[in-house]
Amino acid sequence: MNKEGLAYKLFVDKVISTLLLAILLVGGVLAYSGMLKENYPDLEIPQAIITVEWPGAAAEQVEKEVTKPLEDALNGLQGLKKLQSGSQFSYAVIAVEFKSDEPMSEAMQRLRAKVDEGKAEFPSAVKTPLIEQVSVNDTPVIEFMLYGSLDDTGFSRVVKTIEKRLEAKPGVKKVDKGGYRETVVHVRMLPDRLRSLKISPSLVRQRIEEANLDTSWGEYDNGNRIHRLYLAGRFDDIKTLQQLPVARLSDNRLVRLEEVALVYKGLDKVKSETYFSEQGEAFTQGVSLGVKKRPGVDTITLINEVKTAMADYQTQGYWPEGLKVQIISDESALIDESFANVFGNIWQAMLAVFIILMVLLTWREALIAGAAIPLTFLGALMILGLFGYTLNTMMIIGMVLALGMLVDVFILVMEGMHDNLHRKRLRFQDAALATVKTYAMPAFSGQLTTILAMAPMMAIGGVDGKFIRLIPITAVLCLVLSYLIAFLICIPLSQYLLRDAKQTQMSQVDTLTQTAGQALQRWLGRFALGSRRQAGAWVAGSVLVWVISIGLMSTLPSLLYPKGDGRNLAITIELGPNATLAQSRLVAERAGDYLATKPYFENVTMYVGKKSPRAISSISEQLLLNENPNLVGFSALFVPKHAREQLAYEYVPELRAGLNEALAGVAGVTVLFTPEVGGSSNDDPVQIVLSGPDMAQLSAYASEVQQLLATIDGVTDVRNNLGAWQSQVRLTADREALNFHGITEQDFASQLRLATEADEFGKFKLTGTEDDLKIRLSTYWESRDEDIGGPKSHAEINLISLFTPSGELVPGGNLVEYEIDAVPPLYTHAQTQRAITIKAKVDGITVGEVISQLEPQLHTWEQNWPQGYYYSYAGEAENAEETYGSAGMVFVLAIMMVFAVLTLALGSFKQPLVVLFTIPLALIGTFTGFWMFQIPFSFPAMIGLIALVGIVVNNAIVMLDTINGHIKAGVVLREACARGAADRLRPIIGTSITTIVGLVPLGLSDPTWFPLCFAIIFGLLASTLVAMIVIPAMYMLVSRPVTEKPA
Repeated sequence: MNKEGLAYKLFVDKVISTLLLAILLVGGVLAYSGMLKENYPDLEIPQAIITVEWPGAAAEQVEKEVTKPLEDALNGLQGLKKLQSGSQFSYAVIAVEFKSDEPMSEAMQRLRAKVDEGKAEFPSAVKTPLIEQVSVNDTPVIEFMLYGSLDDTGFSRVVKTIEKRLEAKPGVKKVDKGGYRETVVHVRMLPDRLRSLKISPSLVRQRIEEANLDTSWGEYDNGNRIHRLYLAGRFDDIKTLQQLPVARLSDNRLVRLEEVALVYKGLDKVKSETYFSEQGEAFTQGVSLGVKKRPGVDTITLINEVKTAMADYQTQGYWPEGLKVQIISDESALIDESFANVFGNIWQAMLAVFIILMVLLTWREALIAGAAIPLTFLGALMILGLFGYTLNTMMIIGMVLALGMLVDVFILVMEGMHDNLHRKRLRFQDAALATVKTYAMPAFSGQLTTILAMAPMMAIGGVDGKFIRLIPITAVLCLVLSYLIAFLICIPLSQYLLRDAKQTQMSQVDTLTQTAGQALQRWLGRFALGSRRQAGAWVAGSVLVWVISIGLMSTLPSLLYPKGDGRNLAITIELGPNATLAQSRLVAERAGDYLATKPYFENVTMYVGKKSPRAISSISEQLLLNENPNLVGFSALFVPKHAREQLAYEYVPELRAGLNEALAGVAGVTVLFTPEVGGSSNDDPVQIVLSGPDMAQLSAYASEVQQLLATIDGVTDVRNNLGAWQSQVRLTADREALNFHGITEQDFASQLRLATEADEFGKFKLTGTEDDLKIRLSTYWESRDEDIGGPKSHAEINLISLFTPSGELVPGGNLVEYEIDAVPPLYTHAQTQRAITIKAKVDGITVGEVISQLEPQLHTWEQNWPQGYYYSYAGEAENAEETYGSAGMVFVLAIMMVFAVLTLALGSFKQPLVVLFTIPLALIGTFTGFWMFQIPFSFPAMIGLIALVGIVVNNAIVMLDTINGHIKAGVVLREACARGAADRLRPIIGTSITTIVGLVPLGLSDPTWFPLCFAIIFGLLASTLVAMIVIPAMYMLVSRPVTEKPA
């Protein structure tokens, strides 16, 4: 043997194999320690939220003058997939979603350019649009609760300091505050004093704005030195502001601001409150800080940095005594728990596979094949890490999916070495080269067809395609590496264990499999391959069974993703549209007392006046009113899975019934649950979008659809994104009366606004780089006392009078007419059209079943609607159409690619048909198994089917190669077919068992991946049993008989 030859160096010499082993081991370990780790992929879907503030503007005014110009500019944006908006009091919020394959940076650049075009048409009082890039799941990665015995101003100051320091970190996108009251400078005008001195509120506002001014006056050059001139007029001292001259009366007396207003530094008005309870204790009030990360940032690293920073802040001088901090939500702990669960599954699978190999092979061969599995995974981690991928659940799923497929090539190689060393008694180097010569091409064809079957999964489009893309990438990479490791590492290095191994007699497994193979060969020759008619009957029978299984499968429902066991739960309680914060607080206390008693909650956070951040996890939810006095939110964290009896989402019916009982007697309350159930989005699965020009008409149609939807069993949390309409007092100015008294419409609106709201009119200067305080101007009403806001009593409303330019007072009622009307709380758009979206969740029923019940009635209604009104589906139905459509094409493409490779490899068009015939055999098992256990068909199940194609085709290829070998040796056709099946009995059963054993732990650990794993398991069970009979029969039908052996 030529020791200088390439074959010897690759397959016998240990130098190259040792180097490869060291590279994969070291590179894999380094990659694991350095890769970004997260629970699910941080999808780079270009999408953004544009927020535009117009203080004091009504929702309809915002829609017309802010939202519409922006939508017109954005509508023609290249790559735009979806454009939604919500116009509410003082704000416009526009959600922009691009197609999933659009480059992130380019899409955001185009978006900013279009926003610049649209804002050119804004009114002058509108503030600059804020563009914020958002993740698909835009919830905080860690939340803190600050609480303790501390004065309100000091609390506000330290929270603001912590917020600024955290947001200065590169990986932090934003810090959301709950229950926080900002420190501001209040100027609260005294209406009695203004009336007695005949000073208009507009004059007070004007004087504050005019006097609060810093400006440069240029330079003064006296010939010897240049002096810069600067007017320092901004208020930086409360006393200075109090002493501001406002007016001079007729007797030349000067009136200062402190004479007509209360001027002090204090907290802003209460908009929301936050409380938390841990392990059933009483609720404690505090301020929550939710840290959101930027896309692409390592979640665990960022959380650790934030934790370290918070610990460091507590040692600084600005941290007041008595202030405490508590972590109420930590994604890193959930990621670690998820990783421990998934890695536990993969180690269980590897151990089970090793035990199976110990049974099928000798302990030496099992040790080599078993050690090659983690080596393959380390190599995959190294390569994926070099390309910048994060280590997440999808990658681990891909490894588990590849486990059964890659074990096949290791078994094949070790069986070849076993046969050549112990049965043929060859020297090691001869055995190694003989194994490569015999199995390299069949194994290459098998791996290539498996790769081709899985590779098109990378082309599945949409968000869901991106969500699972790392699964096929990882699986394909593992398959490529397993082939290289099997021949370039396992064979050369196996000489350490196999060179001197002695086996004088067959093992019990060898004897058993040989006996079973001989029995199978005899049975096939007698009952399946006795004649072409007999073989045809088996083939026809299998086709009939396949058709029946399709019929069974068609009775099953389908969904996009099965529900997973996430530990986070958000609850939203919505009171009537005109409820006050005090009323919401009472409801929150009753609900909180019930939730805090539940032993399966680790902690509960209560939000009064706003929703839980966990309830605003999708981009469409960010368009709505998420902070309002009538809202109550709860964030609950379940205890770990082993500490409770059910999956997290299965507690929702119990919680719903309990809260309904706890809130019995509270009118107009709705309770919504948002459990964390996995998938690529946390948005509601059922969504019907009604579009048309008039909101009142749309709202009426939406009510009908909601009533219809609520009648369907299994549909829960039915509501629309508009919410209940609010009462509004619509004032209309008497223009003639205004003209008579010399009051302009602008001054009329300004004086009324100052009487009812606390608007910002400038900044109060602070030293250094601290953020300046807002100066809020409002009117002091006795009914409010220290609370900020407009009048609460009718007597105070009647006191509202307007000042004429001459200082005379005119009762407000003489200048306006009013009517009380109901208006929507916001105006929502979809694709630039006014629209209302009806949303719902499902429990025990699929979205497809819901739509099938809705569609006939919706279609009938649409026929009777006026022109311009129509409905469409969003949510899971929209995503499923995109996902399943592309997945179906991918499945067909996979089969075509496999057929092409087989045709080239086998030089025949008939034999590839035999191989592809294994696919319907596998589907028999999947379809029948799903029907027997009533498992809905889902997107993970589709992934399992595509992967199944590669696995079963691989088994068929090796069997076909074995039969061809017998044919070439001159064995008659019937005997060659029977002997080929018998020879491949042990490796096919071995591969199927190892694949099934490898997938069972993952399938049972998480409901999300149960369909994926068991689609493969059921398919393998059927294909393994039936293929041993039908493939030889099919081969016999398509081949010419060989009647004579060579002499």
